[in-house]
Amino acid sequence: MNFLFFLIVANRLATNRYLNISTEQAYASGAEAGENIRKGGAEAAERRCQQFVNWTNIQYPPSQALDLFDEIIKFDRMRMAADLDLTRFPECRGMRQLVEAARRGFADRYDNPLMLALHFNIHWFHSRVMNVSYVGRAPEPPKCTDFWFAETREGGPIHGSNRDDIREHYLSFPEPVGGQPPKKFDRITKIGGVSSAVLCDEAPTEWFPVNMAWLDLRDLDTLPEYMKFMEHYRDFWGPGNSIYVDKHLNSVSVEKANRRMGLRYHNNGCSAITAGAYLTPEMAAFKRDRDLASFKARGLPSDCTDALYWAGCERRYKRLIKLVEAENARGATLLGAANIALDHAVPFPDRICIAGEKSHPDEALQNWSLQTFAAVLSGPNQRCLHWNMDPTKPIPIYKLTPWYLTGKDIPMRQEWLNELKLAGELGTSQPLHEPASTKLK
Repeated sequence: MNFLFFLIVANRLATNRYLNISTEQAYASGAEAGENIRKGGAEAAERRCQQFVNWTNIQYPPSQALDLFDEIIKFDRMRMAADLDLTRFPECRGMRQLVEAARRGFADRYDNPLMLALHFNIHWFHSRVMNVSYVGRAPEPPKCTDFWFAETREGGPIHGSNRDDIREHYLSFPEPVGGQPPKKFDRITKIGGVSSAVLCDEAPTEWFPVNMAWLDLRDLDTLPEYMKFMEHYRDFWGPGNSIYVDKHLNSVSVEKANRRMGLRYHNNGCSAITAGAYLTPEMAAFKRDRDLASFKARGLPSDCTDALYWAGCERRYKRLIKLVEAENARGATLLGAANIALDHAVPFPDRICIAGEKSHPDEALQNWSLQTFAAVLSGPNQRCLHWNMDPTKPIPIYKLTPWYLTGKDIPMRQEWLNELKLAGELGTSQPLHEPASTKLK
């Protein structure tokens, strides 16, 4: 740790500005979550419990011999009993009280140990127990895509995204809301995040459930310093790929397993991440090693269907970066970003937009792009195209009509509507642009 890091820690110790939330707010957040489950009724709670068992049994066949409800409750209690070394993590002074308050709030609204454990620890149970000690029969379908343009022809940064998941897990999605204020980047900000994990991963050395969102990191205003801090706290977040942006709109793509992480800094103004693969050399090598270990544990050859599946994830990732860099070189636009998010111009698995395709005939679960958006986040042309799929109807999202939403105090313009009408079916080709030398707006 360098001198600046020690200064930041010393300042936090003196001013007690480690945390950005009070115990009352933590309690309220837990109470809201518990109340939402209570309002959903016993049938919805039972459905959630059954989804947990079904998904875990499919992904990790050895888990069929376990009482999964009992296992996750024991795991939940183990994490709460774990030590949190405040000499190593001084920013967490008071974190235990916050976590306990959130759990009290949840239990006061919905007093059920199983639902408490599922709410606070289902992700950690899968990533830190199942992915480490059990071997899945098939990899989890890749979930989600995010990409970012700092300088654009729209006069503001653009964020594009697909939210992918198993459609049977959902009934509907809320309509998007327009009139959003401009997105501020007055501190380092996470832009999206996608699933990316490995089987036979490493177990953490720290188990207490630190909530990273409750740490006030405003003093870390450069990406290298921020990433140094996040690496120090690597046991408390991930796995997954994500994009972080600083107040100057510089960006870094982070590829994270349970403990290891790789960074791709970008100096060309754009970033992109998708699921199921790592492209930083050290993380790609680690994943290949763990993939081979999982094949050996399952008695599979190195050219098995899972190997083909993961190779497809990597091809998809590389195609995404190629599309994003080409759009950035032309001068990114809203429609250009939408075309990338809805890309289905090539067969699966290379395509960016997913519509229930199978990697191999025996695959039990398939992903769909359930929600898609492309958004100009600020500036005079702030607006957003947003698509929602009806999870009960297997219609690809690129065949649906989007919501067209403008930013706060920005009226809709007829030329924007005309531009969308002339674009045809998005996702089948790149939009026409003026020459790349055209000055950005």
